[in-house]
Amino acid sequence: MKSYAGQGWISVKDQLYVSILLFLYRMLWGYCLYRLVKSAVVPLLMRYPDSAPNELSRLLFFYEGEMSLSLSSTVHTYGWLLAALLLIRMVCTPLIRAGIFYNLHQEAKGERGLFFFTGMQKLWKPVTIFYLIELVLTFVPGYWILPKILPILLNGIHEPVLLLHALPHAAGWFLYAYLIRLLLLYMQFGRTDNSGMISSVLALFRRVGTAVLLSLTIGGSACVILLLLSSASLFWAGLIGLIIQQASYFLNGVFQIWVISAQYHLWRDSSSQHA
Repeated sequence: MKSYAGQGWISVKDQLYVSILLFLYRMLWGYCLYRLVKSAVVPLLMRYPDSAPNELSRLLFFYEGEMSLSLSSTVHTYGWLLAALLLIRMVCTPLIRAGIFYNLHQEAKGERGLFFFTGMQKLWKPVTIFYLIELVLTFVPGYWILPKILPILLNGIHEPVLLLHALPHAAGWFLYAYLIRLLLLYMQFGRTDNSGMISSVLALFRRVGTAVLLSLTIGGSACVILLLLSSASLFWAGLIGLIIQQASYFLNGVFQIWVISAQYHLWRDSSSQHA
């Protein structure tokens, strides 16, 4: 496992410009989302009753909010803007993955260069199809799970201890989504390399323990480091806190590319051993 993580890190260094582009894209998307939420939430909070409201003033505030959700065109406008931002992210995500996959394939062939945008152009169709399949398969269980956990979440507002009853459902859903994403990732390796999706699935089954351990090791390290950086940004407010927070966004992209690269090298090794 250590060798695959090391090879993945070498691939990350070769694609450092991709990490920078990913950071700039996420920073821009996050800034737009922040401005949208701020323009919608701040005026709403300013209408909340003073620090010591009575029950009637609170009821009037929530009743006004309920009326606005159903009648106000402003609320609908913000909803469409939020949907547009999510759509932009859904369009960009498979393009970014396509560029990363193509870079890895070219690196495996001994090529060196800026292949990211070429990969977008050549591989965007199959990667987009896989991305849509991943979204559908990930959210389909919500049809059965959400009706079970929604009452628990609503009651948990008043009794937080009840939220523990939702943990088994959430953990099962998370595990299912992770396995689906891992399976489709290996299928995409085979599809974009024209080496066959069935053989890629078999390669995953042969080394599934190592694949999961790679994800846990690199992903766990990312969670610890990002948590430490987020905690540090709370202690150092101002410019230093902002720099630390932005650095965490950059490292998040680096770790995501690292996970994909490490899994790619594991896939190549498992596939070549049984070719």
